[in-house]
Amino acid sequence: MSREAEITELGGGAHRITMPLPWALDHVHCYALEAPEGWTIIDAGLGTPGTVRRWGEVLEQLGNPKIHRLVVTHYHPDHIGCGGLLADLVEPVEVVQGRLDAALSKNAWGDMDIEGVYDHMFGNGMSAEMAREAADDEGVSPVTIPEPTHLVDEGDLIRIADEDFRVLHLPGHADGHIALLGETTGRMFGGDVILATISPNVGRWEDTDFDPLGRYFSTLERLAELSPTIVYGGHRAPVEDVAGRAREIRAMHDDRLLIALGALQNGASSAMEVAAVIWPDGHGMHERRFALVEALSHVERLVADGRATMSPDGRRFAAA
Repeated sequence: MSREAEITELGGGAHRITMPLPWALDHVHCYALEAPEGWTIIDAGLGTPGTVRRWGEVLEQLGNPKIHRLVVTHYHPDHIGCGGLLADLVEPVEVVQGRLDAALSKNAWGDMDIEGVYDHMFGNGMSAEMAREAADDEGVSPVTIPEPTHLVDEGDLIRIADEDFRVLHLPGHADGHIALLGETTGRMFGGDVILATISPNVGRWEDTDFDPLGRYFSTLERLAELSPTIVYGGHRAPVEDVAGRAREIRAMHDDRLLIALGALQNGASSAMEVAAVIWPDGHGMHERRFALVEALSHVERLVADGRATMSPDGRRFAAA
């Protein structure tokens, strides 16, 4: 994609702001919602000097509106990373973040345990060299976290212009992930809870609780029941058939669970060995790191539903 930000008008006072990313997934969508009392920005992009420069250019193109609120959907670097720099730029009246997500972001980015990252990667089967590269890469992630002034929980309401948006806690991709669902229009600003054409990474990171895939399955069921009119996500196109897309993603994970189980039945015992079966094509450190944590979430789900067993240290697995 372009190395500059792209603005897409969505109607209903909503603007999608697409920022470039330096990865295989080369973009992230942020959103700006108009309101008389001041606009709301949802998510910030990666915390590079280029991103904050782009925000300045975007806001100028939008008429330099007063920013009332910055909302963070979750603490992953492509969503929260520019949060501190953006808050300094626009000086919002409030910074909104989920209560659990705020705690996770401080733990991840304020008091980062680099050796904990290394131990998680190496202990789950990554080579020592690649695990060290992954940990060191995590330590230099371009992230400046904003200080939340309004912590929200499931069911809270946020008023934007003439519409109330309900806060939903939808874990799986991140334990504290929140989304905003419009009470009138049914539109959802969903971060990474459900995406078109790609599945959100559901990874068991060092700071993630056991069995994130089980929580994500509950999130998919809930999304299908809520059936928003449209979900504006953090990547790719909006999702309009939310229930149908939720079923597709669930089916894909069910298939991967069977592949993971087969890998265990054939002698794989670590998450990295299972990842090599699910995704046999070799990639660089960044892709292998995501493959490892997603494979780990799958074998933990197999443990949770009784199809696999786990060693006391949680790092070796076998088919039941």
